[in-house]
Amino acid sequence: MFVSGGENIYPSQAEKLLERHPAVEQACCVPLPNEIKGMKPVAFMMLKAGMCADEDALKQHALTNAPAYMHPRRVWIVDAFPLAGTNKIDRRIVTAIAVERSRQPGQP
Repeated sequence: MFVSGGENIYPSQAEKLLERHPAVEQACCVPLPNEIKGMKPVAFMMLKAGMCADEDALKQHALTNAPAYMHPRRVWIVDAFPLAGTNKIDRRIVTAIAVERSRQPGQP
């Protein structure tokens, strides 16, 4: 769990919400530091084979189906997730990738 603007966000709840989108195979939500909110949710998603979706459509799905504070502020589509030795998503690596991508020029 992490806090964004005073709201508790549980990554597993955000991921379940995002995975209800018809194009999403798997989602991973992680927090990024934010000067105003403290933390903000961002997400990485793997799409189902043959499906396509863009960042705006996925964010809109979250805004339509959950409280506004839960929607990911950024969405990145990936082909695969880094896995830990337990064969689960390595959230440390995913968070490091999110931090790096958010620092790239042109990223909010």
